[in-house]
Amino acid sequence: MNKNKKLKTKDYILAGIFSILVFVVNSVIGTLLTPFMVSAMPLISGACLFFSAIVYLIMAMKIGKRGVLLLLGLVTGIVYTIMGVPLLLPFFTLAGLLGESILLKGDGGQYRRITRQSLAYAAYGAVFGLGGYVTVYVYGSDYLDTMYSPEMSESMFNFAYSPSWMIGSLIFSFVLTLLGCVFAAKLLNKHFIKAGMIK
Repeated sequence: MNKNKKLKTKDYILAGIFSILVFVVNSVIGTLLTPFMVSAMPLISGACLFFSAIVYLIMAMKIGKRGVLLLLGLVTGIVYTIMGVPLLLPFFTLAGLLGESILLKGDGGQYRRITRQSLAYAAYGAVFGLGGYVTVYVYGSDYLDTMYSPEMSESMFNFAYSPSWMIGSLIFSFVLTLLGCVFAAKLLNKHFIKAGMIK
């Protein structure tokens, strides 16, 4: 890899800032959709990622180098670790690595191609959508009872142990994240790329 393709200090800083912004967008949308978790928990992650896709694509196009999606996963995992759920650090790191694997093939130009970055973020999103299930599996219903109402805790537990809902969540998160990227790409081409803000 050429030197100009390696992440530099400014790239790490920019990726860190945008990763926090992605986390904030996901958290805000997730909070707004909390009332629907009892009946639609498997769909929440996909909805969050639909809206954060624009932030990710701006970051990916702006930096245009290998490792950005992995950094997003690491930052997200670190934030959850600080919040008391360290299990999600390796989980989101693996999600980032999966996304990066989709971007590996190419001469380096693939990191500035919206189509490839969209597929990578959608793959990341599919795994991201399983994060809630992993938390339920490892920490159990007692952990949920300390954070949610009994009704919501029971609903989350039932969703987590339903293979069909788990598969549905994975597919829905992938599709909705990809749709978010399609919508975001139109905004980028119209307002950022044509204006020369992203090369």
